[in-house]
Formats: sequence, structure tokens, C-alpha cells
Amino acid sequence: MTYAVKASCIACDQCHSTCPNGAIKTTDAGYWIDPTLCDRCPDVDIPRCVDVCAISSVASLPAKKGRNKSTLLPAAIHEIFLNGKTTPFASSMVVWEASNILAQRQSLSWYADDHDNLCYQRTIHRGQGNIQFRLSSNPELPASAPMNHSLGTAALSNFDIRAVCIHMIFAAYATTLNCPWETSFTLNDQHIEQYLGLHKRKDLTKLAKLTLIKDLVYQTCQLLVSLDWPRQGKVPGFSIPEQPVWQLLDTQYYFDVDAEGYRHLIGLGFTIQTGDWAKHFLNKQDYRKQTAFYQYGTLPQSLLAEVMKNWQQHEGAVRLLLWLVFKLRLGGDHRVTVRTLLRIAYGNDRLSDAMTIRGAHKRLLKTFESDLEAIYHYGLKPRFDPDTYGADIQPLWARVADIPDDADDALEFWTNDANQTLSLTDIAPRNKWQRLLNARILGFELSDEWQQSLRRPRTKQRRQSKASSVHSRPLSSHVIKAARQQLNLSQRALAERLGKSQSWIRDVENGRFKISSSDQTRLRQTLNLV
Repeated sequence: MTYAVKASCIACDQCHSTCPNGAIKTTDAGYWIDPTLCDRCPDVDIPRCVDVCAISSVASLPAKKGRNKSTLLPAAIHEIFLNGKTTPFASSMVVWEASNILAQRQSLSWYADDHDNLCYQRTIHRGQGNIQFRLSSNPELPASAPMNHSLGTAALSNFDIRAVCIHMIFAAYATTLNCPWETSFTLNDQHIEQYLGLHKRKDLTKLAKLTLIKDLVYQTCQLLVSLDWPRQGKVPGFSIPEQPVWQLLDTQYYFDVDAEGYRHLIGLGFTIQTGDWAKHFLNKQDYRKQTAFYQYGTLPQSLLAEVMKNWQQHEGAVRLLLWLVFKLRLGGDHRVTVRTLLRIAYGNDRLSDAMTIRGAHKRLLKTFESDLEAIYHYGLKPRFDPDTYGADIQPLWARVADIPDDADDALEFWTNDANQTLSLTDIAPRNKWQRLLNARILGFELSDEWQQSLRRPRTKQRRQSKASSVHSRPLSSHVIKAARQQLNLSQRALAERLGKSQSWIRDVENGRFKISSSDQTRLRQTLNLV
């Protein structure tokens, strides 16, 4: 039940000073209760504001009838995902580390600084510089003091991993501005609902959605950053004093007044401006002069949907995806150790427990392989290092993925499997965990949406002959499958000739992802399509 202040209020200030959450606010028109902050005082029988009001001006707000729409709110359109799939977003070190904080939260190495404030710091460029984060006490104030260690730790434990989605959306909006450190942008709850898919959640009331959105925005705007960046090439070194990563300039509340005079909250708007970090990392003008950076990547809208869908069931997978969207922005070929992935997904403490507490590694191993499978089904297929991450310690789902769909090919697969030293049905070796800690993943085969960040604008080319233009056309999945069958090659045989996995051939023939130009050439040569 939500409460409201009636027009009969005499402004005695009793309720305002009693509210423990600061939900009762003042305006020129009098007092009003912010329903996104009011928790109805669950620890007492009667809410404190109701109990102290001598003239009963604080009363329960009747339910809002009808649809929650207002002409004050602009229409919700996909302003950043113009193609319906992806959008550029700022991907500098400041944005990356802020994303890690919102995703990994207490798993990072926080400590109390000299002023007993909660602090997270990491060095950059081999110790030549450093970046430091603290939490703002009140994101609505332009110069809010950082939280001390105890309050900051408590606030950090309440952070929601879905706040990373808001952070990514802000980073995308920043790339739409010419000088984002000087120009603000505004988005409302309808925009955020569309981006995060909350408009489909019929189980949530309008107030519940508004409360969630406001909490996520405020958590994102609580991050304070200071930076000491060394000289890099022609770009001179610089320092940035502590300031918000995202400055919350204003929060707009939209109300609908019913026939009885009660005001119902139906919308929120947020005006945001980037910190001065954008002057150094998102500066088109100075980038042309080689005195600043302009660092950006591609944000798939499907990533936001994946976070909103799996943030509870596969939190480790969500953390890895959010980390990989920065790591893989220049391509899918990035070697990474399994130990690093475990630390990112589950934190140093849980990894340490798995290495020291008897039996804890089994639970962590099962969770990791499940989260890795979730990433695979999302569209990022890991490529295991054959030297350190052999088939005998790979997840079962990865080995099962090599089973062909075709009945004849499947029969051949199982026949060959039965005659091999390592069979698909064999149990994992006893030293799997120790070997896994030293294993590596060579990279990820990226989905089409993630590959868009690697594509460059087409340059003008000279006129090609008709034959060369035919060869430059990409091979379709149907052509590849027909050519393979014409040569009486199984998927496994073709995979061996190309040095690929059988599941890669199957995914290509099913049209699951596009093929690189180098693989196109090898396929043409192997299948006699030159």
C-alpha cells in the first residue's frame, strides 16, 4: 500500500523529519511522498508518517484506475538501436571498469582508503597509471561526499547486476553526442522499459517498474572515478579529479491526478551527463589531432535481453558476457585462461575456496560448465586450446555438440567413437580440476551481431572482372552442404580437411553464423568451388 499527503496538510514538518528513507519531500506546493522510496515502514505496525500526523493528512493512496499514460512523456522509440540489433557505445577503460564494478560488486578487491572510504583501485599500463573508484553518498547532489567503508560495503551488497544494462545504455547515448562532456541527454522510464524488455513484464505493477528503474539508474550514477593516465603515443598524459562517471543532473517525476485530488506517479525522466573522462576517451575533434582517444565498441541489444533473462539463474555467465563485450570488441581471437574466467565469473574468494576446501571445486566446476554452455547457446562458441584444454576435460555439452544431425553421419560418428581411445561416454579424469586451472580458451566464434563491431566501412575498389566478382560472393549454407554431399564427404571429414570442429561445419550448414573471408577461400578450395 502506498501513502500520500492530502491537501489539508498544515506543513508541521513532523512526517518529513520522521521518515527514515527520505521519501517525504517538499515543493512549493507542499509535501509529497516519493513512492519509489517509501517502504511503508515494515518494522512497525503503523507507518511513522501516519502515526505522527496530528490531523490525519497522511493516508493510503487508492489504487490507480485506468491506463498509466501521459502526454507529458515522449513516445518510447529505439533511439540508439537504429537497426534494431546493435548500437555503438563508449568502451574506454573507465566504462569497462565501471561495468566490472556493477557486475562483480563485492567480488572485487575493495578496501578502506586513508579517509576510511570504500575504494577500488587498479593500475594501468604496467603500473604507469591508475584508476580509482568510490561510491557517492547521494547521486542527486553534484558534489556528494564518498561513502565510508561500512556504509559503502552495505550499499554495494544491495547493488543489482541489472544496473550494468543502464550503464551500457548511458555509454551508447554518449556516442550520439558531439561533445558528451558538455551536452546532456534525457531518457525516461518508457525508453528504459523498451531497452530492457520490462514493457513485457505483466507481473510487475507500474510502480514496481518505476521503482526498479530508478534504483538501477541511481546505482549507476553512484560511481565516482579519478584517473591518472600516462602518456600514450602522441596523446599526452592527464589526470582527472574524482567525479561521477555519470552525473545525474535532474530526475523528473510525472503524476496523474485522479478525481479525488490524489497524485499517482506514472513516469520518470532522467537527465544525464558524462564526466570529464569523455573529454579524453570520446573526443572526435582531438582524436583527429592525435591528442585524445575515441574508443567505442558495438553493443548488441540481445546482450541486454540476455542479462535481464539470466541475471539470477546464470549470474556467472552474465558477468562473463559483460566482460567479453569489451574484451572481444576487436575480434574473437583472444587467448584467456580458465582461471581468469573463473575469477571474473565468481570472484577471487570463491575461486580460493574451490582450491582449498575439499569438495568445493566440484560445485564450482559444474556451475562454470553450465554457465559456459549458456554463453554457447547465446551465440559465443568457445574454442578450446587442444594442448591445454583437451577433449577429455571439455564439458560434455561441447563434445555432444559434435554429434551430426544427419542419420548416416551420426552412425559413422558413433562407430568411430567406439573405436577411439577416448570415448564420448568415458568419465572425466581425476585430475580434471587441476588441469582446468591451467587450461586456455583460444577465443570465441562470434555471432553475427557481435561480429558487426569488426566490420569496417567499405572502401572504394577498382572495377573487378565478372569472374572475380562471382568468387567474392559469400557462399551460402545450402551451397556448402550440397558441395560436400556431392564429394561424398561427411561433416567430420570436411572438418578435418579444414582444421575445424565438426560442430563448426554443422553450424555453417545450418546458417548459424557468417563465415570469414579466409574461411570462405578455404571452403572454395576444399569443395572445388573455385
